[in-house]
Amino acid sequence: MIEHAAFNSIVKYTNDMPVAVQDVLNELFKNAPLSVFNEIEIKEIPEKTYFVRENEPADRVFFLIKGEASALEHRVLGTSYKFTGYSAFESFGTMESLLGYDLYAATLETETDCSFLIMERSAYERWTEKDSHALKMLTKDTCEYLLREARRDRVFRFLSGKDSLLMMLALEYEDRADEKGNCRLNFTRQQLAEFSGLSVRTVNRAVQTLDEEGFFDHSRSVFRINRQQYRKIREYLNEFISGT
Repeated sequence: MIEHAAFNSIVKYTNDMPVAVQDVLNELFKNAPLSVFNEIEIKEIPEKTYFVRENEPADRVFFLIKGEASALEHRVLGTSYKFTGYSAFESFGTMESLLGYDLYAATLETETDCSFLIMERSAYERWTEKDSHALKMLTKDTCEYLLREARRDRVFRFLSGKDSLLMMLALEYEDRADEKGNCRLNFTRQQLAEFSGLSVRTVNRAVQTLDEEGFFDHSRSVFRINRQQYRKIREYLNEFISGT
């Protein structure tokens, strides 16, 4: 083992993480000098905690290595709602650094107890200015996220209530399903309505119909989708899209 206290403490802490998360961390930091690890703080944040607030100084970068988080919108219809979810591994604050934004672009909240690797933005930028591999990897993740959001906006413009809801759930599944192909999503009817642009009444009808047709299992605000159900959703959407 390398004789470096900060490096060894991070390795020890992440040893219990899923293999997929460890693989991402190994790739991200494979060219990083040992001094970078002195700049990293390991922090556990309990569920339902805001760890980033929109329009506050974007002075830190967060790497989510365990748990789930969500982004909130406060400006629509005078209420707060969650417009997208994240699971480990994910980075926050890297987009603001890449785009040169001084303030965070969204409010972020932990959905579960979470573990983060946290760096001061100044230390992160000193590192990535010299580590082109890490910068390229994180820039790719940021661009893919922005492309997914743009795609989501385009698709929703042309879908009916039922199809819009299915497309949203399919995209969430693709981002958040675990290694066994299972996905648990939390959305209230109001959140689904605001996210999709539908009325709550339309959402209620669509949820009831889709649940009865076996596209997902639904109870209160919890949606559960397994791999077989996801394939059913995709088969339906592919047939619909190819026929338009």
